[in-house]
Amino acid sequence: MELTYNNVVKWFDGYFEAFNKNAGPLKTVPNMEKYFASDLQFWPYNMANTKQPSSREELLMSMVHPGLHEELTPREYVIDLKRMVVVVQFQLQFTDEPSGRVWPARQASAHYHLALDENKDLKIKKIVYFTERSSPDEAASQTELMELWKKYREQALAEQQK
Repeated sequence: MELTYNNVVKWFDGYFEAFNKNAGPLKTVPNMEKYFASDLQFWPYNMANTKQPSSREELLMSMVHPGLHEELTPREYVIDLKRMVVVVQFQLQFTDEPSGRVWPARQASAHYHLALDENKDLKIKKIVYFTERSSPDEAASQTELMELWKKYREQALAEQQK
């Protein structure tokens, strides 16, 4: 892939489209693996443990939550081709598909550090991720969302074991 601004935007638009289509169901999450380097480092600064990064496999596992649709809508790209870093500000929206409940949209940003693999395909090598802080009024709703996320993932993994 030739590293141009337009090619990188097109690649990231495809990445977000694939994420919105594949995140959730256990059988489609593996489709996201192709976007990440095998030695990916994921630094989620919205969670308690940021002393060490998560691996590609841990990031993919965090995408498993069937029934809870996670929609990422990119709002702005800042692209540094020389350093191979793309910063994306995006909207994050969750919908519980069985009930139809929609959580309030939140803002998030991620710094994507990129690399070209042996085939000259673009891969995400490192993600530094931030989300908007919850207000005290939203804390209970966010806790409920995280509990639902865990419940759906546990159900999917239990069904896979059968």
